[in-house]
Amino acid sequence: MTLPRPQRITPPAAPGALLKPVCEIAQIRKVKPELADDPDYLALVRQCPCLYCGVEPCGEAAHVRLASAAFGKSSGLQKKPHDQWALPLCRDDHLNARHAQHKRNEEAFWRALGINPLLIAQRLYAQRGDLVAMRAVAIVAISERTLHPGEKA
Repeated sequence: MTLPRPQRITPPAAPGALLKPVCEIAQIRKVKPELADDPDYLALVRQCPCLYCGVEPCGEAAHVRLASAAFGKSSGLQKKPHDQWALPLCRDDHLNARHAQHKRNEEAFWRALGINPLLIAQRLYAQRGDLVAMRAVAIVAISERTLHPGEKA
């Protein structure tokens, strides 16, 4: 005895019928997320002491590019981080010196300094608008630095 051959439940669709129409594809646009630029906040960060050497005012706002799920921070190549992730560093410690943030692995830079940059950035941003409180956050961060054995800041 032979079994009956399986039958289709629905009729076959014409070739290409399941593809999206061209007019729908034209309506889909990639929208870039708005960068949250906060020039007033960055101006205050630049007036805080440098987290590396303590010079006041530091004069630069160094953006932290590290990613962390714990802090809800994503990262991407060639993408400027939100201004809330800016920390005070002087020009030498940010860009020019051999040990500068941009001249080595950023994670190693902060680890050698003994600072959790995302935590300090979060604390600084929570005090935005109050320069005295922001300076206090930076001074406390400098005083609580923990250098790891064998590493030089």
